[in-house]
Amino acid sequence: MTGLTIAAFVLMAIGALINYGGKLIVKRMGLAEKVDVTEAQEFTGEELEKYKFTKALARVKMLGFVILLIGVLILFDACK
Repeated sequence: MTGLTIAAFVLMAIGALINYGGKLIVKRMGLAEKVDVTEAQEFTGEELEKYKFTKALARVKMLGFVILLIGVLILFDACK
């Protein structure tokens, strides 16, 4: 039980760090340039870059939330 609780808190911390450091992760890894945009003709140059950044940031934050949620679920299971 103790090992499971520690693993849950570690996962929750990793998920929170990914979520709060999302902007830094997107900028450092260049994830905005790797995003595919099917509706590119609807945006101007600056709007397209902002849209790509926002889309990449949303993906990173969603990943962080999923990791945090897994940690919370493991913690609930460990404390039953």
